[in-house]
Amino acid sequence: MLLSALAIFSALVRLYRINEPARYYFDEVYHVVTARAYAQNNPAAYDPFSPPPEEGTAYDWLHPPLAKLIQAASIRIFGDNPIAWRLPSAIFGTALILATAILASIMFGKKTGLFAGLILAFENLTLVMSRITMNDIFITFFSVCAFIFAALYSKKQKLIWLFASSVFLGLAIASKWTGAYALLIVFAFVFLERVRNQRSLLPLLIIAIVPFFIYLASYGQFWIQGHSINQFIDLHKQIWWYQNRSDLEHPYGTTALFCVPKGIDGPRTWCPWILDIRGVYFSLETYGPKNGYIYALGNPLIFWAGVISISYQIGKLISERKRELILVLLGYFIFWLPWIFTPRLLFLYHYLPSIPFLAIALGILLKDIWETKFKFLTILIILIFALAFFYFYPITSGYPINPQLLERFMWFSTWR
Repeated sequence: MLLSALAIFSALVRLYRINEPARYYFDEVYHVVTARAYAQNNPAAYDPFSPPPEEGTAYDWLHPPLAKLIQAASIRIFGDNPIAWRLPSAIFGTALILATAILASIMFGKKTGLFAGLILAFENLTLVMSRITMNDIFITFFSVCAFIFAALYSKKQKLIWLFASSVFLGLAIASKWTGAYALLIVFAFVFLERVRNQRSLLPLLIIAIVPFFIYLASYGQFWIQGHSINQFIDLHKQIWWYQNRSDLEHPYGTTALFCVPKGIDGPRTWCPWILDIRGVYFSLETYGPKNGYIYALGNPLIFWAGVISISYQIGKLISERKRELILVLLGYFIFWLPWIFTPRLLFLYHYLPSIPFLAIALGILLKDIWETKFKFLTILIILIFALAFFYFYPITSGYPINPQLLERFMWFSTWR
C-alpha cells in the first residue's frame, strides 16, 4: 500500500507541467530530434556527418539508440509534442523508485526498501532527469533492475535470474555505454559467488553473451535500413572519438571531483559530485512577470547525509562482512569513481546511476536507527528530506516563481 502511494506521488510530481517548457531545452536539442527521426525511420539520425535537422540542434548518434527508440515510440503513439517527448522519462523515473525499493527489500528487508524508496522519491536530481528527454534515467533504471536479478540469483542460485540480469545489463548498455559499469560489477559479483560455492564458471558466459546480442539488436532499425557492418564499425569509431575529446568546454562542466568550465586541460576548482557543489542550469522560461527555472541539482541534504551513510556501510562491511553490502557499495562507487579519470568534461547528472545505491545505503542507516529507542529520528530525517525536496521543487521543475526569489535557493555561489 505504501509503495503504491509512493508510486502515485512520484508520478504526479513528475507529470505535473511536464509539457513546460514547450520547446527543446538542454540536451533535448539532440535527443528529441533524434527520437523524431527514429519515429520517421530517417537514416540520417545514424549518420555522424548528417547536417543538423534544425538550427541549433544535432542528431545524437554518440549514444546507443534504445532510450531514443523508446522516446520515438512515445512520439508515434502520442504525437510529436513535449508531453510525448518526456513521458517515457517520467514513467521510467517513477519505476526507478519502485525498483530501488525492491532491490533494497530483497537484500535488506522491507523496512530498508521502504526507506530507500522514500529517499529516492524526495531526491531532486532524480526528479529533474525524470522530466527531460535524455537517456540517463533509462540506463539508471535498467542497471538497478540488473542488480535486482543479480541479488535474486545470489539467493536462489537459479539461472533464470542470471539470464534476467543479463537482459537488463544489455538494455542498460544499449541506452548508454555507462551500463558497461553495471555489467562489470554483476560479472565480478557472480564470479565471486561461483568461486565461493565452488561451482562452475560456465554461467558467466550468459553475462557476456546476452548483453552483446541485445546491444546489437538495439540497432535493429539501423540494420533494417540497410546499413552495413562496416558502417556500424565506423559509427562506433566516431562514438569513441567523441567520448574521448578533451577540447570540450561548458560553464557547468565538471569531472567527478572538479569544476572544469574551460575543459579538462583548463583550470579546475574543487566541486565533487558527492557534495552537490555544482549543478547545471537546464532552462530559463519566462511566464509574464515570473520565470521558470530548471536547475539540475540534487537534494543537498540527501547528498550530504549520503556521504555519512556510505561511510557507515563501509564500517558495517568491515565488521559484518555481508556480501549484500559489497553489492551496494560497488554499485555506488562504480558509477562515479571511474569518472575521476574522465578524458572529457561531464556534468553532475552523470552521478545519477549512483543515487539509487546512495538511497539504499541511507535506507540501511535509517532502518538501523528505527530499530533503536531513537525511532523518531528516522521519521524526522525523512520529513526533513521531504521538506528540502519541496523547497527546491520550484527550481528543479520549472515552476514559475518571482525572479527575486531565486537568490534564496542559491545556498552557494557555485550553484549560480
